[in-house]
Amino acid sequence: MQALSNGRYKSCLHRAVVNQRQERRSLAFFLCPREDRVVRPPASSATPRQYPDFTWADLMRFTQRHYRADTRTLDAFTRWLSHGPAQEAEAAAAPCT
Repeated sequence: MQALSNGRYKSCLHRAVVNQRQERRSLAFFLCPREDRVVRPPASSATPRQYPDFTWADLMRFTQRHYRADTRTLDAFTRWLSHGPAQEAEAAAAPCT
């Protein structure tokens, strides 16, 4: 949700905290796009882009191999995208010596 909204809405972990003094609002949805689907905010977004385009497969590979989900996942994933996938692909293609 955070990447789709260009940072307007913050992603949260799957948990709920009840507070007797303040009303809680939540939005429940399930999102499992095709692996090749590009995740990006709508083109009409007036603010500068905070996150690069990525595929669902890239995010799944990152969270399964490198970094489990927490509140900093999207920032860590963005840094990894800037150099991680290319280096990972090169290492996989390199001949064994």
